[in-house]
Amino acid sequence: MSIHYRLVPPFLYVPEEQDFSKAWEFFCCKLLNLSNMTTEIYVRNPPEQGVDIYYPSKKIAYQCKSVEYGKSGDFNVTKVVDSIEAAKRIQTELGWERYVLCVNVAISGAAEATLKKALPEIEILPISHWVGLCETNPVEVERNFRRLIEVPRAKVLDAIHDRFLDHYSAQLKKKVENTSFDVFLYSNRHDTAYRVPVSEDFSCSDLLGVFREFFKLPESDRISSEGINVSLSHAVVFNGKKVPLSVSLKEAGITHGSVITYWTTIIWEDAEAKFEGDVIHMMTSDIIGSNLTPSQRGQRAVSAFSERLRQSFQAFDDSL
Repeated sequence: MSIHYRLVPPFLYVPEEQDFSKAWEFFCCKLLNLSNMTTEIYVRNPPEQGVDIYYPSKKIAYQCKSVEYGKSGDFNVTKVVDSIEAAKRIQTELGWERYVLCVNVAISGAAEATLKKALPEIEILPISHWVGLCETNPVEVERNFRRLIEVPRAKVLDAIHDRFLDHYSAQLKKKVENTSFDVFLYSNRHDTAYRVPVSEDFSCSDLLGVFREFFKLPESDRISSEGINVSLSHAVVFNGKKVPLSVSLKEAGITHGSVITYWTTIIWEDAEAKFEGDVIHMMTSDIIGSNLTPSQRGQRAVSAFSERLRQSFQAFDDSL
């Protein structure tokens, strides 16, 4: 198990912030305070007007821009230029003298030239700067990075053997042996991240089958105390979208180092209605003799079932 300083979700997170752009601001502020040995630097409240973080005594304005999937090509230089222009309009009021861009990717020479044209004295702190600060402050940033567990190839081959029929299992094993590369696996219901060897020739259905064999989540249950039936549905999510299970990893654009989410949705149903999703919805009837609303019973059932899922994930972690 190790810490992997990838400055993108799901690896980097701030528990108090659900939105990654805000998490990036607070993470940058934390590292800036650490590196300057101060607590003075703070995140500004909206509207930030081009200045997300400010260092009053040094008169330094920071603009934070994050690229959620870590691709330098997705860096939007136009938005940064817009922020620069907004910051210029409040420069006299705020009193900033230095302007620093904090970004979680490396930016191209062309993008840098555009930024310099908008503000010649702009300073840029790219991904290498922040990774260096993480390595200098490993204890302080530990809570902001999910633990990474290496899944050995033997574990993948065992999962294939146990999940699929013999003839098809042999084909998948051969694919792993011939065209193996590593992807990063994350579940929306567990905090650990995994590095897993896979084949580009796997279908996404094959990949989902391997994941399901890894974790052996309970597929359904009846929470008798609440009168609620619960079950699971599963999907492979890449770049924020569910991937059709019929396509191969290669066709889906999944390559070495890609981050894949094993997305598990809890479905629960009562006698009169069935609802699906990660948000608990209202239902229309109560169990006879119960003082709880259907929504409350559904929430309690999902909570109980979620604990069983947590135990299954933990059992897999303990097996590695």
